[in-house]
Amino acid sequence: MPKKTIGIALIPAYQPTRLLLDLLEELRAAGMVPVVIDDGSSPQADPLFSAAAEYGTVLIHPVNLGKGSALKTGFSYLQERFSEQDFIVVTMDADGQHRVKDALLLWNAAEEHPDTLVLGSRRLEGEVPLRSRLGNRATRLAYRLSTGVSVADTQTGLRAFSSGLVPRMLAIPGDRYEYEMNVLLLCAKEGIPIRELPIATIYLNHNASSHFHTFRDSLRVYREILKFTATSIFP
Repeated sequence: MPKKTIGIALIPAYQPTRLLLDLLEELRAAGMVPVVIDDGSSPQADPLFSAAAEYGTVLIHPVNLGKGSALKTGFSYLQERFSEQDFIVVTMDADGQHRVKDALLLWNAAEEHPDTLVLGSRRLEGEVPLRSRLGNRATRLAYRLSTGVSVADTQTGLRAFSSGLVPRMLAIPGDRYEYEMNVLLLCAKEGIPIRELPIATIYLNHNASSHFHTFRDSLRVYREILKFTATSIFP
């Protein structure tokens, strides 16, 4: 069945490897439109981003502003570039840990369920780095206690939603990894449905490519949950 919407893969990238080019090539072959945000990578990455521009659009932050800022730069671009068209945004990581077949799965689900946030939820079992397993478990519990909403994988970066939600996503505060938690908090607050689909769990080289700082970024995430809880108790 032909797609009713454009599927756009939005990919924040900081100091990526050639795995990004492999991902972009596969996305293009699958019929998705890649948009990459270079979030202040070093000059050594310039040739890689030049090659990435052969597969899709590359937006540039001169300095590193964080994943949340990179996503919102992408959302602003999409809102302007595709203003006359319906589209589905699928956010993906640049490090090869998201499969294109899973991105297509989320595209289909977001198309079938507009105004819903679709999450690609990993089964954090088996050969998963301990810090990732424990971190997700703790964040999942904190989110459920704060909102009353259960989400199996609060830290997934593979997410999809329709163009109608873009203005809301742009208004959500957060410049770095806390932004993705704020998205989940907004959904809980405003009653935006969350739909989860199982995806492959891939950790390359024990997640060595991740730029998530365990202490600093976790502190940002939990601070947002505490703020949400406080405003819910004392509006």
